[in-house]
Amino acid sequence: MSDYLAVGGVTAVLCSLLNTALTSGGPSSLLGSSSPGVTAVSPDLIKTGPDEQPQLNLFMYYASLNPALRNVGMPSVSAQGGKLSNPPLAINLHYLVSAYGAHQFDSEILLGWAMQVFHDNPVVPRATMQSALTDLLAHVSPETQLVSGSTLPDQLEHIRITPEALTTEEIYRLWTAFQTSYRPTTSYQVSVVVIQDTQSYKSNLPVQKRALVALPLQAPIVETITPVKAIAGQVITLTGSNFLGDSPADTTVSFDQGAGISPNTLTGNSLTVTLPASLQAGTRTLRVLRSVTYPGSTTPHPGFSSSAAVFQLIPAIQGSSPFTATRGADFTVTISPPVGSAQQAVLYVGDDAIPIQERSATGPATSTTLKFPIPSTFAAGLYPLRVEIDGAQSALTADSSGKFHPQLQVNV
Repeated sequence: MSDYLAVGGVTAVLCSLLNTALTSGGPSSLLGSSSPGVTAVSPDLIKTGPDEQPQLNLFMYYASLNPALRNVGMPSVSAQGGKLSNPPLAINLHYLVSAYGAHQFDSEILLGWAMQVFHDNPVVPRATMQSALTDLLAHVSPETQLVSGSTLPDQLEHIRITPEALTTEEIYRLWTAFQTSYRPTTSYQVSVVVIQDTQSYKSNLPVQKRALVALPLQAPIVETITPVKAIAGQVITLTGSNFLGDSPADTTVSFDQGAGISPNTLTGNSLTVTLPASLQAGTRTLRVLRSVTYPGSTTPHPGFSSSAAVFQLIPAIQGSSPFTATRGADFTVTISPPVGSAQQAVLYVGDDAIPIQERSATGPATSTTLKFPIPSTFAAGLYPLRVEIDGAQSALTADSSGKFHPQLQVNV
């Protein structure tokens, strides 16, 4: 395969083909020592006019992807971002060959001769390419020194020179973009240049043995969650079907797309699981997962998953009731589980809702205490107390006298 220097290497090889052909019947009388000879620059850099020197110029005006090889070796990167291979970049190079000269017939002679040379060399041998690059070592410019080290002769694909037909409109647009005087021109496509990285990568080991498992398509189904409103650390019960696989260790419960945790108890149609302490209050989801272990392996692989089931993790107010607050001052409430900085929080004192003040984005990610401003116009008295986090409200309990707890005593 070639490296990125192969693009410049192709231009050097084309120039070398023309220069070499000068000694075998070429127009050496025109492209002599006083002429610029064969060049490879942009047309707008060539001096034109009454003193115009006989000259052939090659200009690579466009590089396109080779349609036959553009998808070889894909994909090159795994889903985790790791490198899987070095896919080749296969490109076609498009050249304009223009002839210059101030005298009658100069342009016609030079252009006809260049077309004959390329017609006689439709496929460039590797030895010719290597000789052309070696000759560049005699030059001292940094560009030629770089191109001379190209690995173009080592690529598997041959270099083919093919005439390319441009319409009158395409030629007009090109020379208008050059903003210079038009000269007799023809075009060629050179294909294919295959550029490939040499960066190392890890390859998967070959398959040494195969293990197949045939299982019925019976994903777990969650029908009910009890209780549907639970507090942090509480044990909940799931009922449904297809909970149990080949082994109890294959079944786990995932909360909010997190890693699965093992249930406390498990049967085919029910299980119990303790809510993890890391869950935040609000509407949460869970899934029952069943992994599959293939014969001859001890590593479980993802197998079946239930649809997401929804429940509420309600916050709990910590401390002894009744609580005390003062009108016109902040009331601090301790809440379990910790509340995230982006969660919506509302304090209910009786039937009045007090939303929390906006929390700083630079503060802690979670907090077990929140401050709520008690309005100065609030009437003094004893009120039922609740807190709501992301739509999930803490529980109220009634005593034998019908009073709800916890309570908040608001003082003047």
